[in-house]
Amino acid sequence: MAVPKPANAVPVSRWTSRPTAAPTHPITAPARSTAAVVREDGTPRVAPGIYLLTSAASPQFSQPITVRLIRERTDRHPYCGWTWIEVYQLDARGTAVDRRELYVRPDGLRPVPPSTGTCAAARRPTAKAAQ
Repeated sequence: MAVPKPANAVPVSRWTSRPTAAPTHPITAPARSTAAVVREDGTPRVAPGIYLLTSAASPQFSQPITVRLIRERTDRHPYCGWTWIEVYQLDARGTAVDRRELYVRPDGLRPVPPSTGTCAAARRPTAKAAQ
């Protein structure tokens, strides 16, 4: 005879926590964060930095965007190969225009090299300089 389960029964396996990743020092972290630490399921962890998100990261990015990654949301349990991240979306000048939470594939994030240009080059000439 089967024992009836309560309506809100959840398997015990749903409540087990993920193992925590070994912390990496930001200066000694490798340029490609996906090689730094991987989860138990093989999905790479994501380190803070500036990334280009294309359709390799998620189908929603058919038009690529540049983001500054704040952190990876480890409190959510996504499907294997995917993760939740918190980012600032950047405009062409590198200024944050929007804060977003995104569901992406970490192996699709493309690190953007630091820019060598200065902000002064992007400024418009003043009226005095134009004369």
